[in-house]
Amino acid sequence: MLIGLSVIATNSTPPGRYFSSSGVVCQLTLPNREPLTSTRFNNPERFSLEQLKTNKRKLEAIRKLRPNWNNYDGEAFDESLINEIEKIITDLDYQPNIFPTGRGTVQIEKYINEENLVEIEVSNSEIFAYQVKDGREIEKEISVDEINSLISDLYA
Repeated sequence: MLIGLSVIATNSTPPGRYFSSSGVVCQLTLPNREPLTSTRFNNPERFSLEQLKTNKRKLEAIRKLRPNWNNYDGEAFDESLINEIEKIITDLDYQPNIFPTGRGTVQIEKYINEENLVEIEVSNSEIFAYQVKDGREIEKEISVDEINSLISDLYA
């Protein structure tokens, strides 16, 4: 015996929706509430799974770069650095662009406009940020824990 049941529930579902299967009648009453929201998923600028996948593919390509990859003595990338960058981007609310640098570091950047941008260079020994917020420039060393807020602040 093959039985299928499909339920689509939204806050617009009227109370008293009935489902019947093999003579069994069930009543489902949904409370009429405000829709649940998660800014992370309702804001089109926030959390892009496609951009995260693209960034992970870029990291795999960066992982494979060998010394002199850019024909200007570009350094190869340390495995632990690539792994750290992958952890960082996976936890970000807004996906940045990522780029290899000739110094064997990875640059994470998010650009809104000339007045609002952040560039973060990550190496095994330090993380350095250059930020322009409302036209004001800031340069400083930061921790991994500050990266998400630096990028998210661009949208505040």
